[in-house]
Amino acid sequence: MLHILNGVYSAADTKRAALLVGLDISAAFDIISHTYFTAESLRERLYGVRANLLKWIQSFVMERKQFVKLDGHTSVTSPCTATRLSSRAAAFHGLYVAPIGRVVESFGIGYHQFADDTQLFVTVDTADSADLTCVTDCSDAVRRDS
Repeated sequence: MLHILNGVYSAADTKRAALLVGLDISAAFDIISHTYFTAESLRERLYGVRANLLKWIQSFVMERKQFVKLDGHTSVTSPCTATRLSSRAAAFHGLYVAPIGRVVESFGIGYHQFADDTQLFVTVDTADSADLTCVTDCSDAVRRDS
């Protein structure tokens, strides 16, 4: 909070505008496609984690099956293709949001992350439309690439 307040005061001193953009990514955690947790993406996000643990995490998400049971009748078992993360959100939240920081930093914009709250903070020259376009491009890239 102090960092943001300092940024606002610094922007005012230099006659620039301070933008704080809140990104609502909480709905993205409701259901995640299992294709998201590929071995490659896990290796990239969990650099240094041993192969056995990576296999366990991937199997925890991807090797789940489902069926319906009603009045003693059971449907055919089929693989799950997506996971509701309500019960697993804490475990996988960090994996899911890890790329956001890299995307934002590539635009030279500051950011803060806490739980499912991500805020972009940047000072802009209101006379320079390129500054404003950069923020828009960044938020589009977060939506597209993360």
